Amino acid sequence: MTILIKKNITLTEDAQVFIQKYINYIGEVNPADIYEGLTDKQILKNKFIFKISQLNNLDLANIDLHITNNTVYILASVWNSKVIKIGTVALTNQLKLALSHGYYPSLQISGGNCKKVITTEYGEDTISNDFVPYQLKLVVHQADTKQYHSQKIDSIYQSTFKNENSLISLAKNLMRCFAVFGLLLGIGFMFLDFFLTGLMVVVAFFGVNSYTLLLADTHMQQQSQMAN
Repeated sequence: MTILIKKNITLTEDAQVFIQKYINYIGEVNPADIYEGLTDKQILKNKFIFKISQLNNLDLANIDLHITNNTVYILASVWNSKVIKIGTVALTNQLKLALSHGYYPSLQISGGNCKKVITTEYGEDTISNDFVPYQLKLVVHQADTKQYHSQKIDSIYQSTFKNENSLISLAKNLMRCFAVFGLLLGIGFMFLDFFLTGLMVVVAFFGVNSYTLLLADTHMQQQSQMAN
């Protein structure tokens, strides 16, 4: 994943509303994203945690950009909730270049409610709740053009088999080859005085494949008659 650009967002008054909606939503669908799923007791037990934010990401937010001559408006929503304009960024030449290619936007968040581990005058660790003003950043990523193995297989399949009939024809030709191979191999075993072995080979290869081809042809004829 390639990050093309990252810019601070000038937040609107509605940005706080959106963030609270996101917190409420994520608390229902994925509570582990709130304070990383840790309770106060677990935070105190972890000696490496001195400060932890209520929210570390906005991965489930739906982001859209409305681009004008000089400004990019950032629109966001959660699930099927109302779309909210959360802020703006100036449309610089660098940002314009990033947006001229295949891209997708995301948000980075910092600040908000947080928990701090402090030591009292009696030497005991305790949790202190604090709040830092939110800061959001617009992150523009380059669209992923990587072809996965399944996509490559699908492309090869589509280029090889233009339609279903071409795949059926190939399968039938392979079955004919197996049938002929089985017949010749079976006759060879019989010629070498392995009559039962040869007979089994003929039945397994020639007989089964021939019977399957017969059934397939009959089925295709019935389908063709029904279509007409």
